[in-house]
Amino acid sequence: MRLFLFLLFATPFFVSAQPPSPIDGDWRGSIQIDGNELGISLTFMSADGMVDGSIDIPQQNAFNLPIDVTLLNADSLKFEFQTGTGTAEFSAPITRENPPAISGTFTQSGASFPFSIERNDRVRSNNGSELQENEISIELDGHTLTGNLVSPASNAKSTLVIFASGSGSRDRNSSVAGFEIFKKLAELLSDHGYHSFRFDDRGVGKSTGDVDATLHELGDDLVGIANYFINDHDSTFDHILLLGHSQGGVTSSIAAQNLSLSGLVLMASPTMPGDQIINQQVQKISEEQGVPDDIVEQNLEFQTRLYEVVREGSGWEEIEKDLEERLRAQIDELPEVQREALGDMNDFIQSQIDRQLEGSKSRWFKSFIEVDPGSFIADLDIPVLAIYGEKDSQVLPSPNITALRELNRPYDTEIIEIQEVNHLFQTANSGMPGEYGMLDREFNEEFQQALIDWLNSLVGVAD
Repeated sequence: MRLFLFLLFATPFFVSAQPPSPIDGDWRGSIQIDGNELGISLTFMSADGMVDGSIDIPQQNAFNLPIDVTLLNADSLKFEFQTGTGTAEFSAPITRENPPAISGTFTQSGASFPFSIERNDRVRSNNGSELQENEISIELDGHTLTGNLVSPASNAKSTLVIFASGSGSRDRNSSVAGFEIFKKLAELLSDHGYHSFRFDDRGVGKSTGDVDATLHELGDDLVGIANYFINDHDSTFDHILLLGHSQGGVTSSIAAQNLSLSGLVLMASPTMPGDQIINQQVQKISEEQGVPDDIVEQNLEFQTRLYEVVREGSGWEEIEKDLEERLRAQIDELPEVQREALGDMNDFIQSQIDRQLEGSKSRWFKSFIEVDPGSFIADLDIPVLAIYGEKDSQVLPSPNITALRELNRPYDTEIIEIQEVNHLFQTANSGMPGEYGMLDREFNEEFQQALIDWLNSLVGVAD
């Protein structure tokens, strides 16, 4: 359980590359209560080394209830959620590394009942029909990428859209707070006659390779995938496009330099270097949380020092010392009961420092703050759709749209800002990342229509 929220300096929500937990994904099952089944649906997701998720109990009209994973190790799982009458807890043994099913005990108000859940890997399209999917493994230089090719049942437009995920190590469905972005996109495109390919990132799921890859290396992955469908796959496509969400737009722009594509879709993608993106996040989220201006300035100054250390590759000792001093000062302000809950203070502080700096010491992060996406977008001679959410707090629309317009690309660029949506293109209230799991796991209808209209116009067909 998360007993302490450390927000000393704003770590970017482009989370560091980490493998998912063995329970990540969608699960379906039931609780057996006095001979009756109470159906449940669960989604687990890992981020920044922690696992949480949500639960739906349709028979009780309960949806998107947040769950806390309190124990997850090689042989045990415990998770819980809060009800109107207290805590409801699930506990179960884990007997294999990636379990297809889990059975255990559900406990609430002193009563215990058996429960069982199974992985839910089947995908259905928006109109209720089963998607036609084919798993494909593509051998690249030293590693393998595996994903799903979705072929529409009818009205096929002979157009393939290859998805590129945002930062962090993501599986082919690109789940964020239980919302499987690429799974939903595959459904949407299939319903409108488009093929799509989504894949597990390096070192995730059935893909192999080092998860700590630079943006250029991830761009090379996209080149390899596109060339596979151009040269080696049985199907012949009239049009191949890349669609990148968030950081995926950057890697797609890099890959597009070495491909003959029909177009590029940038979904909430940066158009300026990562250090500027992070600083914009710091300012936006601090403003929403009411952080005093002087603290914001201190955090931005710390970020600047951090960028310099990352670029130079030295000076980590001073950064760690600074973090330790600030952490101790924060902890001293906590109530005694919270301080005691942290356990051994030195161990806790060191673990927090290690967790905060793990991503910053990666090869990925160095490339993220050094790569200028605009320099790659400016050189493209293909149509580009850049679509942003008005309430996005991770890739702020205004500065990125301004930077994109200043590129003065000679080729067609369509820029669309969808009102009232967040970084995931959900209809949102605040747009803050903490809200993602509380919203409907659906794309805003205006976003869906804008994407399909642009694709139809590009390939010259009516929907």
